[in-house]
Amino acid sequence: MLYAPSNILHVTDQPSAGVLAFLALATRELVEAGVQQTVLHGQRSDATPIERYFHPQVRLVSMERPSGASPFKPLDAFRAALCHELSSQRCDAVHLHAPRAGWMGRAVLSGVGGHPPVYYSPHGLRHLNRERPLTAAWASMMERLAGLSAFRPVACSLGEARELERLTHRTVAVLENPVDSAFFGVERLPDAQPRVITVGRACEQKGADVFAELAARFHFVGENVRFVWVGAGDARCEQELKAAGVEVTGWLDADDVRAQLARAHLYVQTSRWEGMSLSVLQAMAVGLPCVVTDVVGNRDAITHERTGLLAGDLSSLAVQVKQLLEEGDRARRLGDAAREEARQRFHATRFRRALLSLYRLEGELLPASPRAGGALDTALP
Repeated sequence: MLYAPSNILHVTDQPSAGVLAFLALATRELVEAGVQQTVLHGQRSDATPIERYFHPQVRLVSMERPSGASPFKPLDAFRAALCHELSSQRCDAVHLHAPRAGWMGRAVLSGVGGHPPVYYSPHGLRHLNRERPLTAAWASMMERLAGLSAFRPVACSLGEARELERLTHRTVAVLENPVDSAFFGVERLPDAQPRVITVGRACEQKGADVFAELAARFHFVGENVRFVWVGAGDARCEQELKAAGVEVTGWLDADDVRAQLARAHLYVQTSRWEGMSLSVLQAMAVGLPCVVTDVVGNRDAITHERTGLLAGDLSSLAVQVKQLLEEGDRARRLGDAAREEARQRFHATRFRRALLSLYRLEGELLPASPRAGGALDTALP
């Protein structure tokens, strides 16, 4: 039986931008509710110090990067780090974040007698990548096997919840991602040149190649449109974007991200799969009209023709982008509706209530901090 924890161990093997942003805000809100916390995390691929994102009362523990070529080394290192934390620190709840940490964590804990209650948040299920059927089948199998253990699944969107329910046959809690309140105060001042923007890690999941092809199509026919990828990522993806004439900014702090969104005319999300993209929610909060791929997470955030547009393929994406760049009134109408939707659904105050309810901490609900959502000021490392 789950009960209100006073000491939570969060575990993630790779603190990517989305997971890191979620953990930064969630742990801060729990600190204000009087909960002690440890974040056991893998090492980041860049040199950004992870400490800058967290409340000083959150204890951070880095897992050692395994050496050697054995495929079992990562699991062995993960098991050693997790078991050490459980044996050396008082812990009355474990929350696993991201699929690989979810698989390994549930495998390890299934062999640990008397372990505390376990929560699992995938933040994007890998088997939803339909373009790699073998990888998707393997990811689906791993989720089903890990689902045999005792845990509470937590989704960040209704679409992800349905997938988790189908795989695990369990009731799934939904904890939608929040938006830093500062994004709602952004004043849009679009550039004179049409500007199409996206935010996130340049990788296969986010469809960097699709965004590059979209830009190439516009540039090939001489359209005077500037395409900007705010973020960084895989070297191959960055090269492909730049070859297509896309400006790649590198990682920016939250103030600079907001400045980039303020200058844009249109936000595009080309993801192949999602949990629920924080970047889409931020664009909605700014009031940008959004065109997104019709996948889980994106379609949970955007309602077609009401708060944005959903595109089933690249050709549809290109047509919809061109239409919104040419139809200013329609674009403004969608952007205004998106901002209102974000204000109702994704404000940090609502997230705080849902988070405390998830952990049975409703009685600890305190007045919202005056800098609510401040932890997301470092959403893009």
